[in-house]
Amino acid sequence: MNISLEHLELIPKVFEAIKALNLQNVITNEKRWLNSRELSDYIGYSLDSINKMVKDEVFVDGVHYYKPSKKLLFDKQEVDNWIIGLRSDRTKRNVNIVVDELLANIK
Repeated sequence: MNISLEHLELIPKVFEAIKALNLQNVITNEKRWLNSRELSDYIGYSLDSINKMVKDEVFVDGVHYYKPSKKLLFDKQEVDNWIIGLRSDRTKRNVNIVVDELLANIK
C-alpha cells in the first residue's frame, strides 16, 4: 500500500475533526433536564434552597424549569446561564416588557 505525502499531511486535520466529533458526542449525550434532587447535586445547593428559589421566583417557570406533571424539570442550560449571569432571550424579553410597562405608567 502506497500512501502519498499529500495524504500524510492531512492526518492532523483528520485527527482534529475526529476529536471535534467526539467532543460533540460527549456534549449531546449529556443530560439536559434535571429533577430537583439532580439539580441540587449539580449546583451544590440544598434541596430546600432549590425549592425556596422556585417559590421566591429566582428560578422562573418556563425559563429555568417546567412542570409537565407534578415533578419540576430544570433546564440545565438555563441554570448554567443563570449561574454565570447570562440571561436567555426569553428572560430579556420579559424584562423589557416589565420595563416598558413601568415606563408607560410613569408618563
